[in-house]
Amino acid sequence: MDDIDHQLLLLLAKNARASAAELAREVSVSRGTVQNRIDKLVQQGVIESFTVELGSGEKESQVRAFALIHLKAEDEGVVRASLKRVREITQISTLSGSFDLVVEIRCPSLARLDQVLDAVRRLPDVADTQSHIRLRTWKN
Repeated sequence: MDDIDHQLLLLLAKNARASAAELAREVSVSRGTVQNRIDKLVQQGVIESFTVELGSGEKESQVRAFALIHLKAEDEGVVRASLKRVREITQISTLSGSFDLVVEIRCPSLARLDQVLDAVRRLPDVADTQSHIRLRTWKN
């Protein structure tokens, strides 16, 4: 990947709906070049998907939280596979420090968040959890 590919990825991360023509203007190349590069990035697996970001009204109606997870076992593969099956968990990351994983959770209500957290706590290799509700986010 070169500088143009990196610029395209940054622009698409901010707005995955940007047209090839808009992106071409931003990086000073032709629309065809942008489309070819995006196709290549998808084919190489650099871009896995184009996603939807909810508008502020819909975001505000959701409860978003992080759960820190400390594992009993050293291999997080089994827990990670179980977490991937929970549709409200939108992201799973490994951590350094006293916790092993952090998950991002999006739910329509506090009651549903409580159910998701209970399900995470019940996983056999989960030793401890700590949850934090996201109150406000600022975009860079």
